[in-house]
Amino acid sequence: MADEPQRAGRRRPRLYALTDGRTAGPQTVLTMDTTITAAVRGDDDAHGLPTEWQTVLALCPAPNGRAVAEIAARMGMRLTPMTLLLGELADRGLVRHRPPLEGAETTNVHLLMRIRDNLARI
Repeated sequence: MADEPQRAGRRRPRLYALTDGRTAGPQTVLTMDTTITAAVRGDDDAHGLPTEWQTVLALCPAPNGRAVAEIAARMGMRLTPMTLLLGELADRGLVRHRPPLEGAETTNVHLLMRIRDNLARI
């Protein structure tokens, strides 16, 4: 076991450390496809925040942001701890969140019919 390499040379921080010891779940409930956008800008607003929080904020620039699942993948964290961390950041006003579009909002039947007709002509 002594020959086994260490993961990236460092240990991952515990979730309670990322949430300042808060053990209750965040009030904000997020899903894996919720879009997260940083509510603070630059190093001045993020100064004094834990490194992991600053990294998350840097990954979610306005106006587009990123999905919770993508943030988790880029941070190398599992989805559940990431949703809790992002919920904590949302509760503190450091990030904004936008729920995924509903199915009805993403389906434009007329557009789909025009695409189908144009493809049939090819």
